[in-house]
Amino acid sequence: MGSHGEQGAVIGVDIGGTKVASGIVDVHGQILAQSRLPMVAGEDAGAGFMAVCRAVDSMMVHAADLKCKIGGIGICSPGPLDPEAGVVVNPPNLPCWRNFPLASRMSERYALPVKVDNDAHAAALAESFWGAGKGYRNVFYTCIGTGIILDGTIYHGRTGAAGEGGACQHRLPWSAV
Repeated sequence: MGSHGEQGAVIGVDIGGTKVASGIVDVHGQILAQSRLPMVAGEDAGAGFMAVCRAVDSMMVHAADLKCKIGGIGICSPGPLDPEAGVVVNPPNLPCWRNFPLASRMSERYALPVKVDNDAHAAALAESFWGAGKGYRNVFYTCIGTGIILDGTIYHGRTGAAGEGGACQHRLPWSAV
């Protein structure tokens, strides 16, 4: 195997309302391959799922070319979602998915461990490892969404919707987060 084969790599997927960005990242955080394909958020759940699968399939081809072993898939998606169950609950910009079991469906298809988390939380975690938050235990990251890192880990809250201001304001009382 190549130099990345012994240590492995992961496929990262960033799902948005109009695109699915994907990449292969090694254990050192080096991006080995990347792509951007269209998302079909306005179609049915199956079409949305297949858009994500096309992105992952393209990374599997790159992994084979690079001779690297893929150890898992990490997916960030707009929320709200349930990160423990890997379920996309009700994102406004992905109307194709309501209570969609994304992690289990991807894991079944690719026979790999799959972790799904909120896109703002994933961005906050990346900032805490490699960006402006590097070296800090607690990071508050805000963008269109909000991610919260406490003691170096993502804070999901009791319902998994911590940081989802719109979701909390309209669907859950603040005390539930």
